[in-house]
Amino acid sequence: MRHYAIIGAGISGCTAAEALASHGHEVELIESADRLGGSVLNYTCKATDECSRCGVCVAHTQLAKALTHPRIHLSLGASISSASSHDGTVAISFRHNNPTIVYQSCIGCDQCVHACPEHCITKIHRGEVIQYVIDYANCLLHKGQSCTICSEACPTNAILAESATSERSVTSDGILIATGHEPYDATQRVRLGYGRLDNVMTGVEAEEILRRQTHLRHPSDSIAFIQCVGSRDPRIGRNYCSSVCCAYALRLAQIIKYRNAETPVTIYYIDLQNFDKNFTAFKKTLEARGVQLIRGVPFAVEASRNGRVKLSIEQMDGEESIVEHDLVVLSVGMGPCSNAESLASLFGLRQDEFGFFSSSELQVFVSGTCQEPLSISDSMARARAVAFEMGSFGG
Repeated sequence: MRHYAIIGAGISGCTAAEALASHGHEVELIESADRLGGSVLNYTCKATDECSRCGVCVAHTQLAKALTHPRIHLSLGASISSASSHDGTVAISFRHNNPTIVYQSCIGCDQCVHACPEHCITKIHRGEVIQYVIDYANCLLHKGQSCTICSEACPTNAILAESATSERSVTSDGILIATGHEPYDATQRVRLGYGRLDNVMTGVEAEEILRRQTHLRHPSDSIAFIQCVGSRDPRIGRNYCSSVCCAYALRLAQIIKYRNAETPVTIYYIDLQNFDKNFTAFKKTLEARGVQLIRGVPFAVEASRNGRVKLSIEQMDGEESIVEHDLVVLSVGMGPCSNAESLASLFGLRQDEFGFFSSSELQVFVSGTCQEPLSISDSMARARAVAFEMGSFGG
């Protein structure tokens, strides 16, 4: 049996953790957020009357396996304080927040939710994933009080609440960095209206809305998707394709039309990324259902009459046109996390010209979207391959 540490509990980290644990190894899964799952936790299933192979449901199943695996030890609200290597092992020290929920014992009874006097515990349910998210800022433990009410209310003793934080040190046979990505900050593209106009949102926000409800806003709204926001743009130092934006925009367009065939949907693009072996047929089906695919680059979004928005578009022939829509969705790209530079320094990682991790020292591995933009399925496949490389199936 070996011992591994994984930093980042998104889909890449959880996939690798489950692969390692399933082959008999102990895994420390260390996450800075207050929940496991990363960005994929808020994505919506994009199935219509058939599966669209977006990967969301498969990912949620994988997250659930990692959350409850007996050889995976999850720490949330964690920060790494030091790392060092010696004789083929890597030692790390980190601090994590409490209360800690041991999901191998949790039965999902909600007793902790009802018992908390500050209403700090929220249950979230995504497919097979059931988690209890603790608002540490308002938790009495983190206000200096010795509150153990949630722990006492738990019938299976699954909540550890002795102190506000815990310090831990572990020595591992290998470290995996799987810290994921950050969506492009669309407020940086001021002329596209995000943060300035109420009817401009990002693709990430559209995902979350369509997960919770049937329509983005009103069924009759004319919706425009603008592709490559924060990608393929040398002016902002991001002259690379984010790989996933075309796929999620087209699939979101598909479920919007499926839920209401009368909703006008237009996608403005530079080029469309071929993301599936059935892409050509998928694209033809979308167009047959009335989705307009227009090659052109919207460079400005302004308020128009009757609450609509006006798009100024540069067409491929150099001409400009103006069109109106009710709602704009900006397909934002992927970038490295804001703490990528400090992690690179701590673990001896190299970064490429865009800030993604490109290579690592011995015994420190990298996987997922902290390395480059990847789809869910590609992230999971890479994570399994890295787990194999780390020795999970070797000896």
